[in-house]
Amino acid sequence: MNSSDPLSAGITIYGATGYTGRLIARHAVTLGLQPTLAGRNEERVATLASELNCPSLTFPVASASQLTDCLRGFSTVLNCAGPFSQTAGPMMEACIAAGADYLDITGEIDVIDALRH
Repeated sequence: MNSSDPLSAGITIYGATGYTGRLIARHAVTLGLQPTLAGRNEERVATLASELNCPSLTFPVASASQLTDCLRGFSTVLNCAGPFSQTAGPMMEACIAAGADYLDITGEIDVIDALRH
């Protein structure tokens, strides 16, 4: 797959520069995907994106309304940025508003429980 593939181009990995996010980003590239790598630290995100030849975005997880515009155009958002008790709620709401599927890597019971409501 390449960046013109709608599946590949529609994926963003938020928290891509953390330990697990880096592993996932590297694996996605080995599968032929070209996800957009995203996070809070512009320098770290740009460095990893350059290394993996992927597009990048930087933005904080503040409120759902601020995140929505950042997530428009993506079909899927994988949230790898903790603490999930702070990032999951706004990210989920923004994904719903932007029409993107939300995934995360958390095992935090409070976050999982929040998905039910």
